[in-house]
Amino acid sequence: MANITKNQIRARLKKIVESLGEIRDLVEQLKDEIEEESCDIAPYEGKDELTEQQEERQEWLDDTSYTLDNQLDSLNDVIDELESID
Repeated sequence: MANITKNQIRARLKKIVESLGEIRDLVEQLKDEIEEESCDIAPYEGKDELTEQQEERQEWLDDTSYTLDNQLDSLNDVIDELESID
């Protein structure tokens, strides 16, 4: 394995952090779109309540948004840890 300098390691870490930041932004955008889609689910015209399928879809979207939110927290923790490496 080739020896690399601290500056090379720092440069590689910086690129990794930038890439993770881009991934984080995409996941946040996806989460926002999922939340928006969940909020847009409404009863069919002339109905007062959601159908069972609509409720299941809304629950799935909400669960997915929650999961993405947890993953974003983890990703932010990783980014913070990498940024703190000296």
